[in-house]
Amino acid sequence: MFAKPRPKKSVLPTVSKKRKAVSAVEEVNFDFDARQDYLTGFHKRKLQRVKWAQEQAAKKAREEKIEMRKQLRVERQREVEDHVKAVSAILEEAQAANSDEDEEINAEDFEEWDGIEEAPKEQADVVDYEDEYIDEDRYTTVKVEAISVTRDGLEKLHHDSDEAEADSQDESKAEKRVDNDKATTTKARKEWPKKKKFRYETKLERSLGAKKAKAKKKAKFKKE
Repeated sequence: MFAKPRPKKSVLPTVSKKRKAVSAVEEVNFDFDARQDYLTGFHKRKLQRVKWAQEQAAKKAREEKIEMRKQLRVERQREVEDHVKAVSAILEEAQAANSDEDEEINAEDFEEWDGIEEAPKEQADVVDYEDEYIDEDRYTTVKVEAISVTRDGLEKLHHDSDEAEADSQDESKAEKRVDNDKATTTKARKEWPKKKKFRYETKLERSLGAKKAKAKKKAKFKKE
């Protein structure tokens, strides 16, 4: 009833069933340099592997060290926070206790303060003497007196009526002694002998002196 369809032609070319002739290898070249490098490079390659392993170990240790420092930093920060919390809690408790005590204290409990009571004054030993110190060109008189310390300042324990006269006499004596010492020192300086000035000999004087010394030596030899 129906006609048979015609077979479709393939678009691809037909593959021939015959085997193609494969070209044979004409020549094999051997690389002698590569062979030499391989045979003589065992130690070199071993050192390279060791170096690479060391670098990897150092890198790993560095990473572990960084991680450990990070953990320590976190732990310290946590400890500081805990410490701050504990201290703040203690301070709050102390402030609460102080506030309670302040409320209990009244103004009537305070007493007026009249200051420090002064101890009764004891009769101290009176110190009053003079001493003289004489140096080469100086004359000094030292006077020691007893004093007491009060609120108004320093006060002498006793007053002499003849202090002014004694001071004037001492000053006149001191001036006289100073004048005498100066006179003696000036006399001693004047009597000190002066040093002669040193003068270098001239070339002519040195040559004459050398000739005289030679002549004296010759005269001695002739006498002998």
